Amino acid sequence: MSEQLARLARLAGIEEQYWDIFGNHFRVDDDARRRLLAAMGIAADTEALAEQSLRHLEEMPWRRLVEPVTVVRDALKGRVTVTVDDADEASIVRWTLRLEDGRTLDGAPRGDALTTIAAREIDGVRRLCKEIRLPADLSPGYHRLEAECGGRAGSGRLIVAPRRAYLPDWLRRGGRQWGLACHLYAVRRARDWGIGDFTTLERMADMGGGMGAQALGLNPLHAMFPGWPEHASPYSPSSRLFLNPLFVDLEAVPEFAAVRDKLSKTFMTRIKAAREARHVDYALVSDLKTEVFGEMFAAARRQGGARWAAFEAFTEEAGPTLRTFCLFEALSERFEDESWRDWPDAYRRPDSARSEAFARDNAERMSFHAYRQWLADGQLGAAARRAADRGMSVGLYRDLAVGVAQNGAEAWTDQDTIVEGMQFGAPGDAMNPLGQAWGAPPYRPIALREAAYDPFINVLRANMRHAGALRIDHVMSLQHLFWIPNGADARSGAYVSYPMDDLVAIVALESQRNECLVIGEDLGTVPDGFRDRMAKEAILSYKVVYFERWPDGLFKRPDAYPGFSLATPTTHDLPTLLGHWRGADLDLRRDIGVFETEEQMAADEAGRRRELELLHAALVDQDLLPADFPLFGSLDDEQGRQLVEAVNRFAARTNSSLAMINIDDLAGERDQLNMPGTVLEYPNWRRRIATTIEALGADEKVRAQALAIDRERRVGTPPSDRPVAN
Repeated sequence: MSEQLARLARLAGIEEQYWDIFGNHFRVDDDARRRLLAAMGIAADTEALAEQSLRHLEEMPWRRLVEPVTVVRDALKGRVTVTVDDADEASIVRWTLRLEDGRTLDGAPRGDALTTIAAREIDGVRRLCKEIRLPADLSPGYHRLEAECGGRAGSGRLIVAPRRAYLPDWLRRGGRQWGLACHLYAVRRARDWGIGDFTTLERMADMGGGMGAQALGLNPLHAMFPGWPEHASPYSPSSRLFLNPLFVDLEAVPEFAAVRDKLSKTFMTRIKAAREARHVDYALVSDLKTEVFGEMFAAARRQGGARWAAFEAFTEEAGPTLRTFCLFEALSERFEDESWRDWPDAYRRPDSARSEAFARDNAERMSFHAYRQWLADGQLGAAARRAADRGMSVGLYRDLAVGVAQNGAEAWTDQDTIVEGMQFGAPGDAMNPLGQAWGAPPYRPIALREAAYDPFINVLRANMRHAGALRIDHVMSLQHLFWIPNGADARSGAYVSYPMDDLVAIVALESQRNECLVIGEDLGTVPDGFRDRMAKEAILSYKVVYFERWPDGLFKRPDAYPGFSLATPTTHDLPTLLGHWRGADLDLRRDIGVFETEEQMAADEAGRRRELELLHAALVDQDLLPADFPLFGSLDDEQGRQLVEAVNRFAARTNSSLAMINIDDLAGERDQLNMPGTVLEYPNWRRRIATTIEALGADEKVRAQALAIDRERRVGTPPSDRPVAN
């Protein structure tokens, strides 16, 4: 092993080894290091190149006066550094701190009056790293540090963050709340257009609020690909900075009045077909809504007035970020929805001369795409207000995908920080023994810091908007990600570390500013000590009842769950409660050939029988099911309802601060939303709930089950492990 290459890899964040969930040990070899470094833009093909790159990275902080970003958790102990030449040590170090609120602070100490914390010779010049102590009363926020010494000048961002993320009053007082979780597209409304929409979400707020629910959990609402509507996975979006306009209820938009009478009988017949379909027909829904969006946009422009002024104010506030996204949308139409990686070179970057010229020439089309975002944001905000009006203490609980598609708007916009040629995933675990590659490109750790964390901040801020809680998918990404070369087996991957201390500090700052509770999805391979750090940061752990078991397989009792967590019976990657009990997922995997061998199929079926026995025992132990409840075979409707209520009440009975109950289970759905490991073999992200939200809200059995869940949440002793103050 080359020592220079090993040092370079460590400096770039490449971890030398890892253990998978089975205890298998893997070491990262030199070939893997070189591949990862090349993806980061760091040359290391030869010893000489590796040595040159190592010197560059090691010397980079010494060649500038101020670091691009400094993150401080406690202003009372905060400091920033400046790097001055030894010859200038007696010179004045002039610094100015431009605070977010417009105020400025400054100082002009002599360099030799500042503490030297390190020194290094660069190109024959001795450089000194000096410490400037920060004022003790700095407010949390994003500030700007400027400094000058000896003819050299520099500036960087100073982020002052609170000690931990936001905790609502009810949680700090030891309360326990619950909510309804859904994938919005799957929820059926009597007058939707073939997909759940933001008016559907308001109906859910009415239903849930009347039953005692305090949160409405949602799948990611991220912007997808208008030209590829069948690319449906919400966890592989085009951009996490904006919303999917297919969730807009067009009939609730004032401009729809100018369009309604123009809709032909054929058009209305197509709406009816979309509405009645068992699965979301994304191509049909997209065609219908895109046509009407265009008509409404034209009407809005003609009418002008207060509505158009409000739209222009929205675009002004959103600024360059929205403009760049709309430019991508318009260019995608121009190039007939090819991947941006296949566009002519002149359009491969948003800041190119040709891209800018295209933006000037296509301002109206970009305005159309901005109009769709304005409508989506407005309706999502209205749903959040409806939840608040219904007394929900949490309100909307949004979901942040861990990454984006390689050919989407976010990857195009953030090319300087997002890696090309790599995707991230996970090493083998119990559900996926061979590991997983998720198709999303990771951030370059060094480049992310050089960008003062702008891309990360923007994503957090966008997804905490209108939200009382945010689930961060694969929250271990704050510490490290498992990188895999595109096209390679997951077993050739390696972990790459990220500046966790800085990232969790930013999470805390944005969480406090937006008064948004944070939940970390910490399933799979979790680093040692990571969950302890989550608790310290006030990030709730994500507990799935099916997975909360002791080493011998027994299910943990509800009082064994940590208070500082969220509990849920199942997830979108698992079967519904009825589907799990009936083995519907195993039947499906057999039918589509997911099982590799007959032996594996038999082992999984035997494992499921044992799991059901243990689940039954856990529910009997809690007096939630009778001992003679049928373990195997078909359940009638009443038995199915009894099982679903038992498992939901078990989750509600846990010590977890928040319990989320899936609306699919309340509706008695059997088929799961997503079958991991499949692409075309199963209609992932398309299955709709058979019953409308109106009918569910009026169903006395559903209401009785929800009220039973609510009662479970309101009894018991608050756990002692919850923080009591922010």
